[in-house]
Amino acid sequence: MKKVAVFPASGKLGSSVYLHLSRLLPPDRLILICRHPDKVPQDLVKSGVEVRTADYNAPETFKDVFNGVSYLCLISYPSIEIEHRFRSHQNAIAAALDSSPGIEHVFYTSLGFGGDGEPQSAAYVMQAHLRTEAWLRELASNERKFTFTAIREGIYSETYLMYTAFFDPKSPAEKVRIPHDGSGPGVAWACIGDLGEATAKLIKEYVDNPGDPMYINKIIVLSGPKAWSLKETVDLLGRLAGKKVSIEQVSFDEHATDPKVVDALGSHGPGNNVSRDWTTVFEAIRNGETAVVNGELERLLERPPESFETTVKRMLGA
Repeated sequence: MKKVAVFPASGKLGSSVYLHLSRLLPPDRLILICRHPDKVPQDLVKSGVEVRTADYNAPETFKDVFNGVSYLCLISYPSIEIEHRFRSHQNAIAAALDSSPGIEHVFYTSLGFGGDGEPQSAAYVMQAHLRTEAWLRELASNERKFTFTAIREGIYSETYLMYTAFFDPKSPAEKVRIPHDGSGPGVAWACIGDLGEATAKLIKEYVDNPGDPMYINKIIVLSGPKAWSLKETVDLLGRLAGKKVSIEQVSFDEHATDPKVVDALGSHGPGNNVSRDWTTVFEAIRNGETAVVNGELERLLERPPESFETTVKRMLGA
């Protein structure tokens, strides 16, 4: 009986993935690995789901933690930084390969930049993902029994604030100041719950049919049903706020030094350049990297994904 592990089994995406997996797999086939095992719902523990302890920032905790795991869903390290993020992924995957008997397949949660599986991106936040994908490809070419699927999770609807200079619809402000004119191509927003469910169902498809060429050493893009231009995104915020809101295009430097942006992004990576690094996403959007709409999310969900408008309404209590 081959087992599936989720690491880290925490955070919004990781929690969504494992909760949906727990409904698709027998409990004795699921292993959850996280920093705080006590935060795993007790009903899952009581049902027979195994919980183990490990931490990206403490690689010594990886020793033996992946033993008995055949398929690993690796949730990416939560930062926009490149080197530490990539090394964290490397350490976890290397430990999983060295475990007993060694993992056979990794499902890696990448990010929805880079268009339709392209190996480059203008977005700084995508660079650690691209390096991880490239390293997985290298491993698969050298390790006879190892394969991977890189799942480029669509741009979260819930993060729209990060793409609108943290505009607060409840404030009196009527301008969204970003380094973009708002025109298309845009962003195929997808909500975290749908992405977690679809990722779990993708894993289940593979578990039921190991070696499916659809997933062997492939990049799969999961994205929402429509690419919203940034102007359409801002227009929606205005409608929900009951006022007219427009985009004011500013320079790269103006956005990167905007105190509101700098303060809000402070926890997303080390160093003093986080807001400047983040601002590169607007060039990626301009290039069409986030506008892919391919229907794969809907196929896996077997229903229409939640619309961006529905998610934002729920977030705003509208």
